[in-house]
Amino acid sequence: MSNPVLILYGSQTGNAQDVAERIGREARLRLFSPRVVAMDSYDVTCLPAEALVVFVTATTGQGEPPDNMRRFWRFLLRKSLPPDSLAGLRFGVFGLGDSGYPQYNVMAKKLDRRLEGLGATPLLERGLGDDQHPSGYEAALDPWLTRLWPALRAACPLPAGVPEPVVSEDALLELGPPKFRVTLLPRGGGAEAAARRALAARLAAEQPQVRGLAAVVLSRGGGSSSNGSSTSDAASAAAANGDGGAQPPLPQQAPAAASAPSSDGGGGGLAAHCRLAEAAAAATDFRRLLQAAAGAVAPDAGEPAQPSNGTAAGSGNVAAASYGPWRPYLARLVRNQRITAPDHFQDTRHVELDLEGSGLSYEPGDIISILPMPSEAVVDAFLARLGLDGEQWASVELAAEGGGEDGSAAGPPQQQQQQEEEGEEGTARRPGAFTARVRSLVTGCLDIGGGSPRRYLFQVLLQSATAEHERERLSYFATADGRDDLYRYNQREGRTLLEVLQDFRSAAPPLARLLEAAPHLRPRQFSAASSPRLRGPAAAQLLVALVAYVTPYKRPRRGLCSAYLAGLDPEAQGGQEVRVAVWTERGSLRMPRSLQAPLILVGPGTGVAPFRSFLEERCALAQQAHAAGTPPPAPCYLFFGCRSAAADYYYRAQWEEYRALGVLDREQGLITAFSRQPVEPAQQAQQAQRAQGEPEGEPAQAQGQAQQGPAAAAAAATSKVYVTQRIREHGALLWRLLNGLPAPPPDAAASPAAVAASTAVHSAASGAGGPTAEAAALPAALEPAVVYVSGSAQKMPAGVAAAFADVAAAHGGLGKEAAAAWVRQLELKGRYFVEAWS
Repeated sequence: MSNPVLILYGSQTGNAQDVAERIGREARLRLFSPRVVAMDSYDVTCLPAEALVVFVTATTGQGEPPDNMRRFWRFLLRKSLPPDSLAGLRFGVFGLGDSGYPQYNVMAKKLDRRLEGLGATPLLERGLGDDQHPSGYEAALDPWLTRLWPALRAACPLPAGVPEPVVSEDALLELGPPKFRVTLLPRGGGAEAAARRALAARLAAEQPQVRGLAAVVLSRGGGSSSNGSSTSDAASAAAANGDGGAQPPLPQQAPAAASAPSSDGGGGGLAAHCRLAEAAAAATDFRRLLQAAAGAVAPDAGEPAQPSNGTAAGSGNVAAASYGPWRPYLARLVRNQRITAPDHFQDTRHVELDLEGSGLSYEPGDIISILPMPSEAVVDAFLARLGLDGEQWASVELAAEGGGEDGSAAGPPQQQQQQEEEGEEGTARRPGAFTARVRSLVTGCLDIGGGSPRRYLFQVLLQSATAEHERERLSYFATADGRDDLYRYNQREGRTLLEVLQDFRSAAPPLARLLEAAPHLRPRQFSAASSPRLRGPAAAQLLVALVAYVTPYKRPRRGLCSAYLAGLDPEAQGGQEVRVAVWTERGSLRMPRSLQAPLILVGPGTGVAPFRSFLEERCALAQQAHAAGTPPPAPCYLFFGCRSAAADYYYRAQWEEYRALGVLDREQGLITAFSRQPVEPAQQAQQAQRAQGEPEGEPAQAQGQAQQGPAAAAAAATSKVYVTQRIREHGALLWRLLNGLPAPPPDAAASPAAVAASTAVHSAASGAGGPTAEAAALPAALEPAVVYVSGSAQKMPAGVAAAFADVAAAHGGLGKEAAAAWVRQLELKGRYFVEAWS
């Protein structure tokens, strides 16, 4: 079969890769010869020789490429590339994004424009999938694919006499060759013993801070039930080495609720550490195998983290360089404390980790990634559902060309003998191959209790289902006709892999196919909520809100990682340590190099986490400046929103302290917005007057309410207040800060006209004619402020951007379009940053 088509993808969470692989499967049915490769695994210098390429890419962070597209994209941006470099290339682009982000699908748009700029010809208009659509990104993908196939065929006709294949719905439901091969090793054989010895040595070397891991690995294997229940935890008490030291309480925090969720005993003790270490090792190995499957030349689980130039935690450790993305360090959990009121619906945790000895480093704005673990009960239920023995060992490798249909094997005699002879060394010789305990494979590689499966899983289940009514429903879900109903059943309900398997009980998919089609366990990323300069390089703190909601069909749901963390209690383990698999990564928020640039921080809810690290950093730098006798950093301005001061005002005492110290501006540096807190009408009016610079005599708003009657006054007292409203109220202040203007004299009203006049004077002073007399009388201009926004991606980022545009219109005299363009210019100039999550 000729007709080659290259399919390149850039994927962060796996969605773009899933789309690329789906295109590849269907392309094969249509008599194309597809190659599906991650962009960074492809030799980009060969791109000019390609004829047909389909690009699938996601967008991350501040409109940045996914991790496995960065090198590819940097090459395409080279200015030395001639404008006709890709003149022989015809291409299509499909993007995956979330319209809740300001930089919606920006990488797909940039890639499309750049390819055209290098002379390539588009086959069809780019497609843009939106996670915010009621049916997800597939609502745009399905119609885009119906246009892609005729465009590809027109560019690459079939040879004379070869008819165009009729691709039926049944053909689309067929599975291609398996991606992986899983071989179960015989119990008690030499291959199992070799794998156990190799893992014991590996964990002892990779996690030296956890003593006794090797002994537990070597001792496990006997006394297990058929579904792989763990052996006794006696080793846990015998080898515990936690210090259990008491920690000083956080100021102004509520005690932990008595009904905190459990995570199999709180995760303490050596037995729990061993389960975690084995699962983390399997996750690392599986990541390497996935990269080998994606065409990586040198499969690797990820480069060591280099998020900053900060001081590493315990950088003298010889093993320090090995920790980084997908090479987790088992960090000690120092504290896990609820900081919302006991009767508040939202359980939010202050989490402290000890990175001592890891060599990991981070700076304010960086990310702490945590590899979450499903509960033992969920793992047991999954193993039982598939009839798997969790204590049996398995070899996992890329499937050979022309291999079996399901990719699994119980180990035929000749293969068992080969495994016996080769042992762990033979497995290592096969690209990306590894061995692991089945329980560890399930725990560390599959998201069995969290992420919702994709459409392809239902195709896989269909192949093994025997009940006719299940086959009918699976067939419907796996086609475009059933897309909307599948979305309602699956994504909207947040159904997990285990729940889907329980709903379709006649399906018995092989483990190899599940490794290919089921959602993979992925790390959850949290913004660092501390400054290593202030707390010390080994201390990392997080602010984690427990995700809990009820689905449209009233099913209670909890986020996998937040529930996992909330169930880890280091103070209830009787002196035993609790550990978490973590690493650090560079974040999208970077503090300005200049300390004289004021910071405007907009962080509603847990969005305030990275700004706590910013403010702690500025506090530490202020202390250093005081000791050196140099000017302190410019003050910061925090816009914080929550429901009420009594329920979820995170770190209130710390903000008040920073305002007193001048880290936050002493007058207007702490601006709060409470959406569920009754406020007296007079207080509301006074706040608005202060923001607009009006004299605080008899409140004008209160006068108006008195004239309108008690009903209107009551409504105003209970109205919701959000950070966007506070931004508009403090527009004069923000316009001054963003334009580097000095504060007006104390007796001058900060009216829009006065601020606009001040702006005009300073603009004239910087022009060719030199400073005016009026400008000479004003204080020197300040450095312009930098804006940072962090929080939920749904409506908040767009709402905040609109609020800043309103500030420009009201206080800069700009029209609506000019004001919006002004905000975009702030972003382009690196003075407006957004970190949002969905």
